[in-house]
Amino acid sequence: MMSKSIVVLLIIIASLLVSCDDYERNFYLSSLAASPTTINGLKSRWEFCEKCLQNKKCKPKDALQCKTVMIPDRNHALEVAIGRGNTEAVYFLVNETKADVNGILGNYNGTPLMTAAYYGTKVHQEIAEFLISRGANVNSTRNSPPIDTALLISIWKNNTDFAIFLLKNGADPSLTFLGHKEGNACVRANVKKNMQLIPKIPGCCLFMSKRPDLNQSNFNICK
Repeated sequence: MMSKSIVVLLIIIASLLVSCDDYERNFYLSSLAASPTTINGLKSRWEFCEKCLQNKKCKPKDALQCKTVMIPDRNHALEVAIGRGNTEAVYFLVNETKADVNGILGNYNGTPLMTAAYYGTKVHQEIAEFLISRGANVNSTRNSPPIDTALLISIWKNNTDFAIFLLKNGADPSLTFLGHKEGNACVRANVKKNMQLIPKIPGCCLFMSKRPDLNQSNFNICK
């Protein structure tokens, strides 16, 4: 007759086997996108789903999670990686997972380029340059006037170097969500008293010369 201790041991082993079989894999990429220290985990998580969907040798529930959780999470992961300036994760998400460089992200309905413009550091400018090289639209707009383009976001945040970078890459200073508005970026730069940026915006000095209602002390920079 089996002793009580053996029975208890068998019950414990059985429960462990069940728990292992029921192990739930984490399918979110965004939870690994913030830090360079988790880049290997990010890559291996994606590679698992890539193989799972290609050879179909994984469990059906895993394949379902890959399709319904991981793939849709790519764009959010890209937003997280950009926000934290995690360049390696940005490159991987765009190049390997094919995250959308023009996708609409987060509660503010912005694009990846708009997220980079918000932070505006040298690292984020490097990221922006990469995004543009991969097809990011520098003139995308969002339904959040008056700060509704990457250029206007960078002006609002006083990220002057980033704003100049965008202008050099074709950012339209008159663009708004509702269409074109003459002097739009110029007015914003004037409000922020950004003396360095005002003469860099095409047509801004001429526009200000015709608008006595604007702060004319800022106009001195154009003379």
